[in-house]
Amino acid sequence: MLMVEKKNTKMRITKLIRIVLVLMIGSCFQFNEVVAADNRGEIRGVFFENEEPCSLQINIHNAITGLYFGKVVTDSNGIFTISNLPFGKYYLITHPVDVGVRMPLQWKTVDLEINEAKPKFKVRYVDGFAVKIFYPQDGENVDLEKVNDQNPLNFSWKPYCSDANYEIEIYSTDTTQYFNSGRINTAKYSFNGIFQDGSRFKRRLYRWQLKVYSEDTEWIGIGKPQDLVIGDLGIINNYEGDYIRLDFPKWYESTIDTLDLIQLLDTCYLLEKELAAGQFPSLGPLPGEKQVLLYDPSITFAYSGNPIHFGKRHITENNFPLFLTFHEIGHNFQFGGLPGFASLMGDSYYNPNPIFFGFSEGLATLASLYITEKIDKNILKPLVKDMFEAENKSMRTKFISALEFYENHQPDRNHITPDIIDGILIRLGDRYGWDIFPVFFRIFLENEINDQIYQLAGDDEVKRITIFITAFSAVAREDLREQFRKYDFPVDDQYFQVILPLVKQSLQDK
Repeated sequence: MLMVEKKNTKMRITKLIRIVLVLMIGSCFQFNEVVAADNRGEIRGVFFENEEPCSLQINIHNAITGLYFGKVVTDSNGIFTISNLPFGKYYLITHPVDVGVRMPLQWKTVDLEINEAKPKFKVRYVDGFAVKIFYPQDGENVDLEKVNDQNPLNFSWKPYCSDANYEIEIYSTDTTQYFNSGRINTAKYSFNGIFQDGSRFKRRLYRWQLKVYSEDTEWIGIGKPQDLVIGDLGIINNYEGDYIRLDFPKWYESTIDTLDLIQLLDTCYLLEKELAAGQFPSLGPLPGEKQVLLYDPSITFAYSGNPIHFGKRHITENNFPLFLTFHEIGHNFQFGGLPGFASLMGDSYYNPNPIFFGFSEGLATLASLYITEKIDKNILKPLVKDMFEAENKSMRTKFISALEFYENHQPDRNHITPDIIDGILIRLGDRYGWDIFPVFFRIFLENEINDQIYQLAGDDEVKRITIFITAFSAVAREDLREQFRKYDFPVDDQYFQVILPLVKQSLQDK
């Protein structure tokens, strides 16, 4: 392998200035001074973008379970601090602060451990978005049948700003064909089209991905997957159902047929409507419109709306992100078909209060859980039934584990996450029956009684949280205040008593 080209003097000086700046900023962190109280510690660091401090969301996950633990946003100097963490191993993942922002290179740390000997962990900085893909361009048509030793497929990208190693992964979207370059130290790679099982390119969609291992830091950069398109596979077709329309590429057509996807999604849409107090015929997130699902190769994530955009990471051959779909449609019901939901959330999807954010995301995911519980398994193809059962088992394990972890580590409302909310919802559904949830959602309908409840709450966050607890108590026919207090939820007892008769009236059969 060729050695990384030596940096010129100006670049060395710039790098030295950045390092000095980080050391100056880091000097005020005062790490490893004392043993953290109550077996808790913190993780701190600084993040750069093209040599400048940047504002970035940092998500925290438990490294043993993979459970989402919370998030922070870097300040104007790029500094982030994650405090009051129970001792253990964690990893961090970067995310854009604003919804819809494209992120060409996401960063993830190796496992970071805080313990009694090291309760405060300083993450060494990384200069985040320095890598740009030159070739092949995302979605560019490539004649893969002609790729061989004499005519290899050449990948290239802008080198990382400091010394680094790279890794290229090339794979079919169903992952049956896979190639890994191993660590290389140049910003280019040539591939002769032979995968690790000895097979060659076929007429199908492939993707490739770049990883960047920068020196002297715990971060690993993971590039946005790039499509390698063959011929007309990039053509977008419309697939119509009664309630759902798919705008998906032609290469995905066989998967749509294999899963009987249009009929399945129509059935699941009606179950979502049932969940969202849908015994009211006019209720829907998009009155008079079909819910459109769009394959959007410009992103890797997914977001709600009409259409719902699905990034390429979620769309692969012989598979469909069923539960992510139900989650995003759930958001559309929340903010498009249930006017009271926005009122209780404070008219802000990204409410900084972790409990409200947990309700927004957790109740959307409830749609996935509810459909799995209520759908007639006899109508499902064996492949789809297996997908449902495997995903339901995975979700239940994940959410209950998150709740148990939270319960066993001194519950703190500042650490509430959507996963914990979903763990609570699973317990409620299992104990009181899953039919409680469509009744619970009536609290979000627009009517005089609910308007009165919301007006009494005003902008008081504790009162608005108490509305959720009162509604759950009403449908469970049991006072759940003490149970929610164990989760460190604030409750306004006086307000609870005032609105309980109104909530019961709002939730009664229509």
